[in-house]
Amino acid sequence: MASGIQSSTRRGRDVESRAEAHYRSEHKSTPDRLQTPEDVDRMIDSLLTGEKFHTLARVVSENRQMLPSGFPDHEFMVGVNADRQMGAITFGCEEGSFSTVSDPESDDEPVYHLAGHDFYFPESCEIPLTLIRDAVKEFIFSGGKRPSCVAWKPVDF
Repeated sequence: MASGIQSSTRRGRDVESRAEAHYRSEHKSTPDRLQTPEDVDRMIDSLLTGEKFHTLARVVSENRQMLPSGFPDHEFMVGVNADRQMGAITFGCEEGSFSTVSDPESDDEPVYHLAGHDFYFPESCEIPLTLIRDAVKEFIFSGGKRPSCVAWKPVDF
């Protein structure tokens, strides 16, 4: 088994865990496992159709190193807006913090919600949901690398 990949049991068989997601209150103790492209689609669909103040997911790659503190060496946040059919992603690592870039740029600073808490994203960061889905899948199945299928800009938080 590759280094950094954890094994878990799913439907009675061993599988490699690729990522865990936190987007509902119950995920604090039991995160959602994302192991297939269908799992990613299910998570995003849940964010789109779920409760009003649950529109953001924190996704942690299990293929990346943990810091000595026990925390992940990265942050990958995915927000979606059902009314606009748009979303945004932020990614942070030792190289810096980045957000997706909308085209054309807008002045809006979207707000997404993780278990009822507001998270403000930078202006001009929302992109179509098809790109959101592609980027989350690329993040997970590339071992936690910043996706190349979307444009990024550096941001200060």
